[in-house]
Amino acid sequence: MNIVQVDESKLDAWAGLVMLMFPYLTYDESLNECRHWLATQGEIGFLYQQDGQSVGFMNLSIRKDYVNGTDTSPVAFVEAIYILPEYRKLGFGGELVEYAEEFARDNGMTQLASDCLIDNSVSEAFHKSCGFVEKERVICFVKDIDS
Repeated sequence: MNIVQVDESKLDAWAGLVMLMFPYLTYDESLNECRHWLATQGEIGFLYQQDGQSVGFMNLSIRKDYVNGTDTSPVAFVEAIYILPEYRKLGFGGELVEYAEEFARDNGMTQLASDCLIDNSVSEAFHKSCGFVEKERVICFVKDIDS
């Protein structure tokens, strides 16, 4: 199996990949986020390893709040999924999604959910290729209030 759950010994690899997906994070910020997720199990990290190297990751959470488009609770939710560019289109992302499905089933859940930004056509196509079905689109609003 090429997929391993993140533990303390894999924090560095996880944080490095998280930082690549979210380039606005410094390495230290990414590492702190990963430490927090590991300590609280707010998000469970999984690494995809190829030839001894971590080439991708997936963060999975168990959502007990309402998740747009779902009709069950709790729901397994793919919070993030990333594969290094040179390893894309080899099926590794799909294997991570299949692993998430198995994880959800093993934990009594019947739905796996995810999302992407409305203009991220690459992520949208990936999700659809993995069998996800678009359920709804949401526009988020914020209004700053003077203090």
